[in-house]
Amino acid sequence: MPGHVSLLLGCLLVLLLGHAPRSAQALHRWSPMMKAFRYLQESMLRNSLERSHLNHGIVFECRTISTRDFGNEVHFHLQLGDLRGFRRLDPNKKLALFLHGWNDQGSKDWVQELLLTWTLFDPNYNVCVVDWGNLSQNDYKSASMSIFDVGLTVAGIIMALEELRPTHFNRSNVTLAGYSLGAHAAGYAGAVLEGKVEQIIGLDPAGPLFSLPAEVSPKYRLDPGDAQFVQVLHTSGGSLGTSLKCGHADFYPNGGRAPQTNCKMFANLRDMQNTNPIACSHSAAAIFFRQSMDPEYPFVGQECASYRQFSAGYCDGNRRARFGIHSQRRAQGSFYFRTAPQQPYVQRRQGLWLDGVARKAGAGRRADSVLRLWTRSWRRRARDKDRCL
Repeated sequence: MPGHVSLLLGCLLVLLLGHAPRSAQALHRWSPMMKAFRYLQESMLRNSLERSHLNHGIVFECRTISTRDFGNEVHFHLQLGDLRGFRRLDPNKKLALFLHGWNDQGSKDWVQELLLTWTLFDPNYNVCVVDWGNLSQNDYKSASMSIFDVGLTVAGIIMALEELRPTHFNRSNVTLAGYSLGAHAAGYAGAVLEGKVEQIIGLDPAGPLFSLPAEVSPKYRLDPGDAQFVQVLHTSGGSLGTSLKCGHADFYPNGGRAPQTNCKMFANLRDMQNTNPIACSHSAAAIFFRQSMDPEYPFVGQECASYRQFSAGYCDGNRRARFGIHSQRRAQGSFYFRTAPQQPYVQRRQGLWLDGVARKAGAGRRADSVLRLWTRSWRRRARDKDRCL
């Protein structure tokens, strides 16, 4: 389950910002303090960036659905210095890399469930989790300073693939998805690759040290220039996550702040690991992302200047955009929507999506039946696990 980001640090920052002065004179005095915070934050991040290096302890655990024997999952690993896994990548598929957050690791159940769901609903991808648990298990500050090592290693793997398989592999066919600190690490990987990766999906990018207490330069955090298309889901902005617009398309469910609707009721929290509404809301980004992979439950936002205007109905006629792996990747702006307190969180859309998935996989009747059985099983498990991760 997504690890709790440093609640102590986050709460201290929230308290600090919550007591920020509001008068013009007080704000004038507050400005130098914020500049001091930004200087300290950027000094730490800059030192870490300049010292960043490839980390051979980071393992890329991958899975894909075999095109030769549809329904048979293939598992393998990628790691710097080991060429065996590189040969097992399906050259006819794109590559998706998921980066977890602080105090997590790739073997966690929620990460494995996310990978399984991704391969189910978009079999055109080799999907891998970037397991940087050897660095993320440290204290929050140390883990934050490690994102540049993680990003550089991700970029190194992608460059190695381009050199090994130049006729089949290109960074423009790579999707990076990152949760919390993993979102900023994905951003740095994209920056090293000159912003040429196909897309980056940021899941509630971490706020402390990146936008709290002060907002740091884009070169130290996720930014629209890190990929051809950057979409971001905000669920605990202003606390453990950031409300800062850092993508081409930024999505703000329920306003993008804590508590999210699935984290408000005690009945929803008492049997969960994340019993704190803020931590639960931060984790909601990963929950919503996994649910959005099911094409029958699209997470669609409406462009608006603010959640207040959206709630008042001022943006009803504005354009819409879809979040997640099924996004059309064209719309840019800030998009708002509401979610229900319980899974599946958004309304079901009827359609022949399964036929499209089967066609994309290049499969026949057997593929269709396997997909239906697999999908039914996944939805049943999702209902049984209706809780904050």
